[in-house]
Amino acid sequence: MQVEPEDRLSSDDRSQSLPWLPIAAGILIVILAIAWFFTPDEKQEPESAAETLQAATVKATRVQRPSAPDIPQAKATAPAQTATEELPVAAPPPPPLSLDESDPVVREVGAASLDNTVFTQALLQEDLLERSAALFEAAGNGAVLRKVFPIPQPEGKFQATRVDGQLLTDPQSYRRYDPYAAAIASLDTAALAAAFHRFRPLLEEAYANLGFRAEDMDNALIAALDQVLAAPVLEKPAELVADVNTYTYRDQSLEDLTPLAKQLLRMGPRNQALIQEQAKSLRAALLQE
Repeated sequence: MQVEPEDRLSSDDRSQSLPWLPIAAGILIVILAIAWFFTPDEKQEPESAAETLQAATVKATRVQRPSAPDIPQAKATAPAQTATEELPVAAPPPPPLSLDESDPVVREVGAASLDNTVFTQALLQEDLLERSAALFEAAGNGAVLRKVFPIPQPEGKFQATRVDGQLLTDPQSYRRYDPYAAAIASLDTAALAAAFHRFRPLLEEAYANLGFRAEDMDNALIAALDQVLAAPVLEKPAELVADVNTYTYRDQSLEDLTPLAKQLLRMGPRNQALIQEQAKSLRAALLQE
């Protein structure tokens, strides 16, 4: 497990900084709900979605990844009317929402689910849908973006402990992520799917602005959820190896996992189960299964 700077063996208070969200898993809420991962970074200001995507080496020439199914378009429903009912004079529809003007609306939708959670701060950023589109693409490739949304740092430090001669993650380290997993588990995945359809055209536009085909945006989201679901569930704690200032997994098959999968393992089996269950539920809601 190539750990992040917060998990170094030696600590230096001068290098501590806020963590940053990379994530897998619609609209901003969908990604916040499924793929929050936490990594300290030296920069205190998030970069733009395009700069972040570029910094993470997720280019328009993406890595080869398994195909993901299309998300069906939402089914339109019309209110029932009796034969004798007079139709009201329809008011002119409001102008369509533009990508440049979408942040306040996304914040309003997101606040209903994320207020008073560890994710509230992320809604204060700008270019929310652009950042979300960048997260879809990166998480769909198993990558972890580090400079998208600032959130409160997990309390405490990563700790390892020796059990029967093996170096293992101290369970106290898993508990640092309990508030994040709890917030994710509390979200209504049916509402998240509905929010995705509400903002789908703008997300497709934002995704195209990053150099990808607009029609592939939904596939990237499903691929991100599939990456979350593909993370292995460990039957017992994995043994670690202490390097100079980081930890790695002794099992090379675990060390070779994607950054996203290894981040899930770092959160502990209980939190991983909560997040994967939500990913499964959201995937089903989006695909109307």
